[in-house]
Amino acid sequence: MKISSGWEQSIYVLLILSRLPENKAINSLALSERLGVSHSYLKKIIKALVNEGLVKSSPGKTGGFSLATPLEEIDFYKIFVAVEGRGKVFASQNLLARFLNKDKSEIQKCAISKAMDHIEDTLKSTMTAITLESLLTQIEKSYDLTDLDDWIKENI
Repeated sequence: MKISSGWEQSIYVLLILSRLPENKAINSLALSERLGVSHSYLKKIIKALVNEGLVKSSPGKTGGFSLATPLEEIDFYKIFVAVEGRGKVFASQNLLARFLNKDKSEIQKCAISKAMDHIEDTLKSTMTAITLESLLTQIEKSYDLTDLDDWIKENI
C-alpha cells in the first residue's frame, strides 16, 4: 500500500488555511506555489477536501479556500478518507479457496484477510488519534511561523 502524495499535501493545505484571518480565503495557485507542488493536482486535492466538508470554497475575485472545520475536529483519518476514498485499504481477493483448491463455501474466512482487517483497524485507530490541532501545536513549539504568517498576509 502506498498513500498518495495528496494526503501529505492536504495536511499542509489545512494547516495553512487554519492560520488565515477570519472571513479570509486564499487561492489554490498561491498554495501550490508555497508548497512547490503541481497546481492542477493540488486543485483536485482541495476539491476532495471541499467535498468532504473540511474546506470551503468562495467564488469571485477575492475568493479562494478557507477552513470549514476546526482543526480539533480534523484527524488524519478524515483527511485520508477525503483524499484516498472510503473503500477498504485491503480488499481480499479470496485467494484461499484457490490456494486450497476448494469451493469458497467450504472454507472459513482467510487468516490473511483477518490479519489485514486487523491492520486496517489499527491504521484507522492510529490515524483517528492524531488531530491537526495537536500537530499544529507541536509545529508551533518547534518552529517560528512568522514567515508563513507574513506570506499569508501577502496572499489573501
